[in-house]
Amino acid sequence: MIEITYDRNMLAKVEQKLGEMKSQAPKVLKNAINQTARQARTDLKNQVRKQYTVKAGKVSQAMRIQRATNSRLDATIFVKGKVLNITNYKTSAPKKGASAQIIKNGGLKRIVGPRGITAFKGINQLLWQRRGKERYPIKPLKSLSIPKAVGSERRVYGVVKPLIMKNLKQNVRTQVQKVVRK
Repeated sequence: MIEITYDRNMLAKVEQKLGEMKSQAPKVLKNAINQTARQARTDLKNQVRKQYTVKAGKVSQAMRIQRATNSRLDATIFVKGKVLNITNYKTSAPKKGASAQIIKNGGLKRIVGPRGITAFKGINQLLWQRRGKERYPIKPLKSLSIPKAVGSERRVYGVVKPLIMKNLKQNVRTQVQKVVRK
């Protein structure tokens, strides 16, 4: 969950710039915050795609924006989702063994479980791994969820956070200019 909100100083500055039209301040801030939320969602999505090999559709499905209103001047980006099957990332499964690449600059790593048990492609094109020497039980292989990827301070959110604040200031300036010109 990522919140985009204003501070009291920003509201005072907007009211000062609007002068006699200071009743328009909540509308200006609402529009600027909503525009920033849309930009932030795009930036987060692009940064996840830069860092991880996850398919774009899964990232888009996981993000939802609760928009700001005139009475509630903050927008929230919700990132929800379960742990993904490893096949949502870059994988290779020739006849023997399987490999997966989760992080872009990592490279394909061979999947080997405890006691040297390798993974294999099976039902529904998923990658599976046996739990022991016996034929069953087998388990589908899972990897990183989208919320976990977005929340990564070092790789994703920490990189995008300063950009979000910069975009908010720029969008407030643009919205103020729109109202003043009318």
